[in-house]
Amino acid sequence: MAKNDKVLLDGIIDDRVEMKLPSTRRDEVFEHLAFEQILKDADLSKEEIESGSVDGQNDGGIDGFFILVNGILLADPESFVWPRTGSELEVWIITCKHHDTFLQAPLDNLVASLTELLDFGQNSDELKGDYSEQILKRRENLKLAYRKLSPRMNKFSMGFAYASRGDTSEIGESVASRSKQITAIGKEFFGNCESFFTFYGSTELVELHRKTPNFSLELPFSEALSKGERYILLARLKDYYQFVTDDGKLRRYLFDSNVRDFMGLNRVNEDIRETLRNNNSPDFWWLNNGITILATSASVIGKSIQLEDIQIVNGLQTTESIFRYFESGGIDPNDRSVLIRIIVSKEDVVRDAIIRATNNQTDVELASLHATDKIQRDIEDILQRNGLYYERRKNYYTNLGHLPSETITPLYLASGYVCLILKSPLKAGSLKSKFMRSVESYNAVFSTKAPINVWPKIAMLLKRTDNVLETLRPTKRWANEKFLKNWRHITCFLTASRLIGKFDFSANELIQLDINKFTNKEIEKTWKQINIFHPNSLTNNARKRRDFFRKVYQSFAAKYRITNVERIEKGHSLSEYTERDVAIVDMDFALRVDALLPPQPWKPGIHREITRKLKCTTSEYFSAVQLLIDEGLRNNQKDGIVYDSEGNVLTFDPERVDPNSMKQLSNTDTEI
Repeated sequence: MAKNDKVLLDGIIDDRVEMKLPSTRRDEVFEHLAFEQILKDADLSKEEIESGSVDGQNDGGIDGFFILVNGILLADPESFVWPRTGSELEVWIITCKHHDTFLQAPLDNLVASLTELLDFGQNSDELKGDYSEQILKRRENLKLAYRKLSPRMNKFSMGFAYASRGDTSEIGESVASRSKQITAIGKEFFGNCESFFTFYGSTELVELHRKTPNFSLELPFSEALSKGERYILLARLKDYYQFVTDDGKLRRYLFDSNVRDFMGLNRVNEDIRETLRNNNSPDFWWLNNGITILATSASVIGKSIQLEDIQIVNGLQTTESIFRYFESGGIDPNDRSVLIRIIVSKEDVVRDAIIRATNNQTDVELASLHATDKIQRDIEDILQRNGLYYERRKNYYTNLGHLPSETITPLYLASGYVCLILKSPLKAGSLKSKFMRSVESYNAVFSTKAPINVWPKIAMLLKRTDNVLETLRPTKRWANEKFLKNWRHITCFLTASRLIGKFDFSANELIQLDINKFTNKEIEKTWKQINIFHPNSLTNNARKRRDFFRKVYQSFAAKYRITNVERIEKGHSLSEYTERDVAIVDMDFALRVDALLPPQPWKPGIHREITRKLKCTTSEYFSAVQLLIDEGLRNNQKDGIVYDSEGNVLTFDPERVDPNSMKQLSNTDTEI
C-alpha cells in the first residue's frame, strides 16, 4: 500500500461525514463506502445499500449481507421479479472494521456464524448463536433464492470480503488462514458454488472510488444509415460486447432507463442464446429486433461513432444474452452483427416518450414505467427549482455527481406524502416500493390533484428533520439501528402539526408553513416530548408499535391542545404495501406443514388438524401452503380439484367431484 492511501481514504471519509452519507459517524460512513465500492458493478442506490446493511447487535460478525439475482438486488422476495428459467445467484457477505489493520477476531466470529447460518438443514430456531432479526431475514431470503433458483441456476458465487483501512500486503498468516477457512465453508455447504474471499484495504478502496461510470463511449460499426441525428448501425457482436463491458463486467449503469430487468432464459432469451451458439444460423440481426440507444450527442469518425450520455433504453434482454455468451468463452467466427438504433435528443420529454414506447412492446409491469409519467417529470422539475434532484431514474443524479443531501428518491418522497398528507406516520415508516405496483395506491400518493408545490415542502421538511435527528442519535449501537427510518416521520409530522396548530392540516396549509419556523429547536422540542415514552424500547411488533405511536399522538394532543387526533392513521389504506402485523412464515415452517400434508387432493378440514399439531393460526397455515405452491412443491387445489400452474386439472377427489362434469357433488370447504 502506498503510504498516502490511508490519508486519501480518510479524506474521502471526511467529505462523506460532512455530507452525512449516510450519517456523521465515521465507522458508519466507512462501512457505507466499503459496501458501495465492493458492489460498484451492481450500481446500487443508497436505499439498496442500506437495505443490505445488517450491522448491529447480534450480527454474527456480518456487516453487509447482499443477495443479487441476475445482477439485481434481492431486497423484498415478495415483490421481486424472479427469472423464469436461467439465472445467476451472487451473494456477498462483508465484514467492515474502521481499523488500521486486518485483525483475526472479526474472522473468528464470522467462521462461527457461517458454520451454522449456511447450514440450511437447521431451522432458524435451532441455531445456537443469538442472531438479529435482520440476519435471520437475509438467511431466509438466501434459502428461498437458492431453493427457487437451483433447478435452473447457471452460476452461483459466494463472495466474502473484509474491508478495513489496513494494508493488504501485510495480512498475517493467521488472518489469511481464516479467510481460506471461510472460503472452504462456502464450498462445503454449496457444492456448485464459486466461493472466494477478498481483502479490501485503503489502496483497494481508493482505487475503486476513483473508478467512475463512463457515459461517453465509442462504438465501432460495419454499416450505417443516418438521417439528421438518427442512426441505424450494424455492429459486430464482439464489438458491441466490448462496448457494454468494462474489465469483463457489464456496465449496468447504462441501463438505468431500461424498465425491464433480465428475465432469465425465457423463451425469447433462450432463442437468442441458441442463435448465438449456432454458428450456422443466419446473421444475428436478421432474427433479432436489436438495441435502442439514447444519447445527447453523436459524432461519426470513420467506421466508429462517439456517443455522449449513453442510455440503452431497449435491448437489455439481447445485451445480457450477448454478454453471457462471450463471458462464458463463446466465439463468433462468422463476425455476425447486431442492429442498433441511435437517437440523439436532449429533451427529457422526448427521451421519456421513447423509453415508454420501446418498452411497451412486450409484457412489462406498469409500475416499471412510472418513471416516465408526467407527474414524475413535474416533481423532478419543481424539486430542481428548489435545489433538489429527484432520482426518478435510479442513480441518475448521483452518477452526475450531485450530493446525497441534494437528491431525493421516489420512495423517500412517497413516504413523506403518506406521512404529512395522508396523515399516516406509522405507515410511512414501513412503506415499500412495491406499493407502486398498485394503480390505486400509486395514484393515491402521486396524485395529480395534489398542488405541485407540496412536493418540495415535503422533501425539505423531511431533510431538515433527518439533519437534526442525526445529531440526536443514541450512542449505543443497538439503539442506533434504523434510527432515522423509525423516527423521521413521526417527528416531522408532530413538529409540523404543532406549528400549524392542528393534525388535519391540508396540503395548501403545509405549503404555507414557513420553512424558517421549522427550526432545529422546534424539531428537538418534538423529540424531547417523544422521549418521555422511552423510544429506545420500540419493538418490531406492529401492534405494539401502533400502541406506542397512539400514546405519543394523544400526548401531543393534550399538551399542545391540538384537535382531531383521531384523524391520524385514518388516511388511505396502504397496509397491503407496508409491513403487516402477521407472523413471518418462512420455508422452514412451510416444510413442516408439507410434512403433515397428505397427497393431494386433501380432504376438507385438513387445516384444522395441522394447525392443532403445529399450534399455529389458520392464517399461518394458508400462508405456508401458498409458499409451497409458489415453490412448486404443492399445487393449487379448490373444491377437491387439483390444478397445475397453467390451470389444467391434474387430479380430483371422486368423493366430491363428478368425473364427467367436474362439478361438485356437495358443498365443501374452499381450499388453496
